[in-house]
Amino acid sequence: MLLNWTTPQHKLDSLEAGADEEAVHLYPFHLVFQRETVAYFPFIMDGVVLTGKKGSIGCGISSRAAGTMSLRDPQGQFHRRRLYTSLGLDPEQVFTCTQVHSREVLVLEPESPREGPPVDGMISGDPQTYLAVTVADCLPVYLYDTESCGFGLVHSGWKGTGIALQALQLMQARWHTRPEAVAAVLGPCIGSCCYQVDAVRVQSFDQEFGGPDGAYPLGPVVKGAALDLQAANARMLVNAGVRHIALCKDCTFTDERLGSFRREGPAFTAMAALVGPLHPPEEKICF
Repeated sequence: MLLNWTTPQHKLDSLEAGADEEAVHLYPFHLVFQRETVAYFPFIMDGVVLTGKKGSIGCGISSRAAGTMSLRDPQGQFHRRRLYTSLGLDPEQVFTCTQVHSREVLVLEPESPREGPPVDGMISGDPQTYLAVTVADCLPVYLYDTESCGFGLVHSGWKGTGIALQALQLMQARWHTRPEAVAAVLGPCIGSCCYQVDAVRVQSFDQEFGGPDGAYPLGPVVKGAALDLQAANARMLVNAGVRHIALCKDCTFTDERLGSFRREGPAFTAMAALVGPLHPPEEKICF
């Protein structure tokens, strides 16, 4: 077990037997928070932690104890600056967006605004750039192209499910990304154990993201009266050709370390999901 990371388990059964490149490899993990404020977790491919060819690459998420990170809340701005400082990040290198529950993804350019565009995802090819979105029950999806070193981060709620596929398609258009070379991480979100919705939403979600064709690596996308955001995103990514997915097993509703709109109500804690050249702290962490 590597120190200082929330490290996904490595010895797992694939969706298909053998080391075939068509097999889907799933790496489940639970979050371990450093100083109760941030959890780090890596991209994984073939059971190996990826650090990036052009410098380090890693994922992270803030805890409820770190405070809300909402761009719409003045306290959120304070908490963000405090978080970035604690992580040793230059705020000028962190790009974030104002989520509007869409499927819009921004391709970052040198002239792109650093903060606030009304989109729900970003991709970047700059190894010195950090991407940040806020989540509180919705699913953060992290993507890394092991060949071009391009990476992305999206905020995928029930309204925006499909945005991860949009980000992957933009990566293909920009960097000729091969899905088989992509490592994905499905971060913490509200689980199907707790995400009951009305019958109309169940039917709509199942019609768009279910169906008889393709793989279901995490099972059905609708479980009774509940939606499974991770299952829907895993299905889309795998059917697009992605073969390596790490997934967080912590539910935002039941785990009080995490922010949850459904549990906390209007004063919920928006957590900051981060991807970029993140460096876990030097002290040893026991797992």
